[in-house]
Amino acid sequence: MLGVAADGVRGRYAKGVERKREILAVAYERLRETGASGASLRAIGESIGVSHGMLTHYFGSREGLLVEVIREHDRVNDERMPDSVSLVERMRLSAEFNVRFPGMVSLFTEMLAKSVEAGDGPARSFFTARFARARVELAAEVGGQLAALPEERRADAAMLVDLIMAASDGLQVRWLLDPSVDVAGTLGLLERLGRT
Repeated sequence: MLGVAADGVRGRYAKGVERKREILAVAYERLRETGASGASLRAIGESIGVSHGMLTHYFGSREGLLVEVIREHDRVNDERMPDSVSLVERMRLSAEFNVRFPGMVSLFTEMLAKSVEAGDGPARSFFTARFARARVELAAEVGGQLAALPEERRADAAMLVDLIMAASDGLQVRWLLDPSVDVAGTLGLLERLGRT
């Protein structure tokens, strides 16, 4: 008789889903510390004790695996986030969390650069959707704060959103080059300036 997983998936498929989750958990723990700069899919597999063929089976490519590791980091970060904080405060708290894992910041930066290359790979799809979602959420929050302002000032909300997102990502890249950069503190300043 075929077993049924907690999510209602049956048999070998359920075992495959669980195996993929296990591999992703190990890859996430390893890569958030070390990053993956220059490492081939085969080298990543060896470092986490999984064959190159198994990684290809579950994730398709190196890029596919690394995007899933970033997605897992986002999930872990979201789970630890307080419910009632502004989106800019979430970015600040995320930055505080991210700088604990230099490999993750490096991996994010590598995949972000990959996303602007020609083609339609996993990184481009992931970051396009991620930025669009963040822009909508942040615009709604900033727009609510700007609702009391004159109409001509409300048009600035979209540009302010882009500025906040660029600051968050740019500061983390600068931190990779110069660990003395206070990413969270600078984002906190941006939040305070946004309130004035």
